Amino acid sequence: MKKLHATETGRQVAFSGLLPETAHYLLQYLADKGSALRAMVPNGEQSSGDINRLDYCLINACLTSPEFSSIQRTRFIPYGFDETTQNDLVEAYAKNLAEPTWQAYRSAANSSSLLMDWLDGVPVSLLEDQFPGVRAGSIMGLCRELTWVLSGLANILAAASKQSLSTEERPQPFRLLSPQELTDLRLLLSPIRLLQWRLAVGLPTAALWMMELRAESGERAISRGEAIELHKVGLGAFESLRRKSNWPQLVDTLKALGSSNAHEKASELQKLANAWHDTVRRRRLTQQLARLKDEDKPLIENFYNSREKDFESAFEALLARAEITYDLFDTGRKPGAFDYILHFDGRPSIIVECKTKQGSNLVDLNSARVVLSSSEQFGHQDLFCVTLCQPGIDPNVPEQLQSCARLGVVETHDLAEAFVRLLRQTMDAHALYDWLSQPGQIKAETLFVHTRAAAEPEAP
Repeated sequence: MKKLHATETGRQVAFSGLLPETAHYLLQYLADKGSALRAMVPNGEQSSGDINRLDYCLINACLTSPEFSSIQRTRFIPYGFDETTQNDLVEAYAKNLAEPTWQAYRSAANSSSLLMDWLDGVPVSLLEDQFPGVRAGSIMGLCRELTWVLSGLANILAAASKQSLSTEERPQPFRLLSPQELTDLRLLLSPIRLLQWRLAVGLPTAALWMMELRAESGERAISRGEAIELHKVGLGAFESLRRKSNWPQLVDTLKALGSSNAHEKASELQKLANAWHDTVRRRRLTQQLARLKDEDKPLIENFYNSREKDFESAFEALLARAEITYDLFDTGRKPGAFDYILHFDGRPSIIVECKTKQGSNLVDLNSARVVLSSSEQFGHQDLFCVTLCQPGIDPNVPEQLQSCARLGVVETHDLAEAFVRLLRQTMDAHALYDWLSQPGQIKAETLFVHTRAAAEPEAP
């Protein structure tokens, strides 16, 4: 009798709620067009990429997938998008689409083009009625559906492209890909997740963090329209909004937006921005402590509260408690050395560099990237690198790291969530490796993909 087993990719397809045909269709698209899509990811000074083309192609691929276009479809493109009209974007991007003969998928082409305006912050009122009967509710509903599909795609791609899988365990579209081609495909994980977030709120990447600011009532402190205007005048970056020297410009911008008390609003926004990261951390810490045994709570508290060498000691204590084997590489005798090498049975090792900032300051781009040059300096250029950021990473950095296939950044409160699950035995060391070895910002929100439990309802 043959034994059946669930592959890692199969598990993610099941978790995603997508049709298996949709998963196969999208993976086949990534396998076929991977080289062209990879070239669209910005690569620092070497290449500016073409993130707009990439976003359009990903949205269009989702909308032409069986999820939206087959007889068995479970999601629908709203009526009205099938109008015959000039569409410059789809004509410009046709050769990179999953369905280059886009005329057969006109609704997908038209809705993809409208959503590109949504991503740029165009007001909903200007998007309505561009196509017959397409109103705000239809647009928001389509964004929700696409956000779900992109979330599933990211998790499925993360599982399917893992270097540790045997050829037979990979989905059919990926079995003939070389290790380098699989590495290139993993560069799409960060752009897919950023696109997912942008679709949910309709903002450029640099302005996304402002949607996390909450007033005392729990409501968003900044509307989408306000975020767009602040971004346009150069006040959308984390440091820019906080900077005291920008106070006059902030007040003037809020006045122009019709604020009845611009000075009070500006004061509130700067206060919330200064406290933003601490507020997120306090909420996460409270949730995590409530789920731990009393003897383990001090380990997590020290991890949150310490800095510099004390932070490294707190990290080592958690690694030991979770039985993760590691080597301390920076012993003080190797100038420029990274901090740790983590070891996982049957998996490659992972390099970890700890970067801490005092107070509410956050880790910047240069600090986040230094581990790459350090790993190369000491002959470990083939290992994946992680920068552990205490208390966190500047929210504008992840977008600038999209071209780094060998680097992930993780904030203390997100890694603490992984340790909580390790201590609760709802995930294991291999799952930690799979989660940590993803390029871009590594967030707790994606941990459910790697947990043994069906859900952790008390988790963030």
